Amino acid sequence: MTNSGVVAFGFGVPSSIVSNREIAIIAGWKARELNAPVFTQLDVQVALGIGVTFVTEKPGSPPPTLVIAREAVQWAKQRKINMLWISAASPHLWRCIRDLDYAIKEAKAQININICPGISNVRYTNWFCPDSTQKRTQSHDAWQKREKILRKMPMWMYRLVTRLLG
Repeated sequence: MTNSGVVAFGFGVPSSIVSNREIAIIAGWKARELNAPVFTQLDVQVALGIGVTFVTEKPGSPPPTLVIAREAVQWAKQRKINMLWISAASPHLWRCIRDLDYAIKEAKAQININICPGISNVRYTNWFCPDSTQKRTQSHDAWQKREKILRKMPMWMYRLVTRLLG
């Protein structure tokens, strides 16, 4: 039997920017469809009536993706969730999948990952918001500068950087 949950990864700050509203809407749709809880960040405000657990964070200082993934896996294990649906901005999706997969293996958990289908309905350029207080999510160029480095970084180094930032 599949017991599902939704993990919503924010893309920028604050919750009012388009990207985070889209992520919240997509997560809410999937959560309602599956009658599933959501694990997310403070800047992703899922609709009322859906069970939401927030990652540990300081307001205005979102944790790194790997930190969110690790907490999401522990949250899922506690609830006996064996299927996690990811709601995330498409530019961020590859890293959300990689980090969640890594956290699952690290925890020796039996959890599968799926992607919420609504993500592909959002125009790529709409994920980037000039109103975001995180410069890296304001434009495609700013995002790519950082992502090129993260894609090439070995996992041991990425874990170390995450530990320093998170």
